[in-house]
Amino acid sequence: MTIMRTSMITGRHIKRSLVAFFFLSLAQLPVQAEVVLEHDDVSVNRAELDYVMSLWPEQMQEAAANDEGDRLELLNRMLVAKKLAREADNIPADSELYWPLHYQIMNLKQKYWMENFNKTLDIPDMTALARERYATQKDEYARVPEQRLSSHILFACPPGECSREATTIEAQKVLDQLRAGADFAAMVQQYSDDAGTKVKDGLFDVWISRGQPGVSGHYTEGLYTIDNVGDYSEPVNTRFGIHIVRLDDIQETYFLPYEEVEPNIVKALRGEYVRLSTRDYLNTFDMTEDVYIDMPAVEDALAPYKTASP
Repeated sequence: MTIMRTSMITGRHIKRSLVAFFFLSLAQLPVQAEVVLEHDDVSVNRAELDYVMSLWPEQMQEAAANDEGDRLELLNRMLVAKKLAREADNIPADSELYWPLHYQIMNLKQKYWMENFNKTLDIPDMTALARERYATQKDEYARVPEQRLSSHILFACPPGECSREATTIEAQKVLDQLRAGADFAAMVQQYSDDAGTKVKDGLFDVWISRGQPGVSGHYTEGLYTIDNVGDYSEPVNTRFGIHIVRLDDIQETYFLPYEEVEPNIVKALRGEYVRLSTRDYLNTFDMTEDVYIDMPAVEDALAPYKTASP
């Protein structure tokens, strides 16, 4: 086996920002047989090489495959990454850098281990339990709440630009005419300041349920005070101005069939299983009665944080 050694990198150079992301991953990979790159007692084996190259963006992979200069540059950076990691391994325990590095590595290991635990968890078939959950918690998984369709007339009154009181009085006069039998579409054309709904004779073409995102809560509240289709709300005050709201249609509450919601129920059950399994797994690492604790040392460490006695 021939090991290429060079003290000078030639050809096009890949920007450092493209390769910096794999420094830490290189530092933690174990060294095995079949060394393909070695310098200053630091080596990269074939397994490492294959893994790291698989992480490279396509641009880097193509550059290394097609240009010797780029290839040497990237191989050099592999070694630099491992050499830097080796230097970090030599940080003394009394250095202010030691514990931040130690705990970053520990947290990273924990993250990867738990991700692996979740990926390899054997989750049972949830179909039977999903049907049971549908029967017992139908409201949570299958209920579609009542929705209402409305039209409105908007008397625009941006904050600080007009009198809300005077605008409400104007809206009330129009409302009285509507309740007396005036044509709604004609009133929309004459009075409404909402160009988007005016072209549709006031139709606010959105089915609205309670708590509807993107719809003013005051508008929704006004709409839901109306008892019968075709009736009007009292003037409704929103940040846009004063609205007269008409109830056009009601879609009553109903329940989706099991087949339509099964995927969501199964997904929720699988999530619950993973959370409970993770909790149970972590509990196996809890302290037991044979734990050793130097409580005086712990209390001494906590002393600076203790609340002073009143």
